[in-house]
Amino acid sequence: MIKYVLIDIDNTLLDFDKCAQTAIKNACNLHGITYERRIYDAFSVINENFWKQIERGELTKDELHRIRWQTIFNHVGVNCDGQEFEKTFRKQVTETAETVDGAKDLLVYLSQKYTVGIASNAAHSQQVHRLEMAGLKDYIDKFFVSWDIGFDKPSKKFYDACVNGFGNPPRESIIMIGDSITADIEGGINSGLKTCWFNKTGAPVPNLKIDYVVNELSEIKSFL
Repeated sequence: MIKYVLIDIDNTLLDFDKCAQTAIKNACNLHGITYERRIYDAFSVINENFWKQIERGELTKDELHRIRWQTIFNHVGVNCDGQEFEKTFRKQVTETAETVDGAKDLLVYLSQKYTVGIASNAAHSQQVHRLEMAGLKDYIDKFFVSWDIGFDKPSKKFYDACVNGFGNPPRESIIMIGDSITADIEGGINSGLKTCWFNKTGAPVPNLKIDYVVNELSEIKSFL
């Protein structure tokens, strides 16, 4: 029987795509850059590739912050100091908190039945602030973030720390909910947890032992 819920933040509870686009627009304005959609499009592809490298242990977050925006600007032909823009961008992201449809309703529901923990690869203070802005923080019991733990999802060591934080219950009593096949689902499966893939894009379901697949957060209430 499931008694504990781990849930991802970005693109599961908070719409990171919308938040990032807003943050980029604001940062461009502050740096005197004319915002164009191609900047966001380049960010989406390059940022996702860098985070996959982090998940594989090929890149650190410090390295990401050092090279991300310079790589993007080189790609789109914008003349700007990438590291300075990175600082502005991250500050702007911290002040954005657009929720995914159904996120608050789901957390209110889960908090009445389970111990709920956040599982995130981002910075603790940033994520807590964003959840507070979105009105979601009060429904969360535990915060598990890689910056504090010292390991990123999908590392088993990250999930071991989450299990320890719940008081070492049986792993089959914990479910991991998230949008990332690699960080959330494969990481959860390899750590002996039950999993629920939030497949909001309707992508083909991979050949993995995923316990539940949903396209809308509201569907989770049907089995939890």
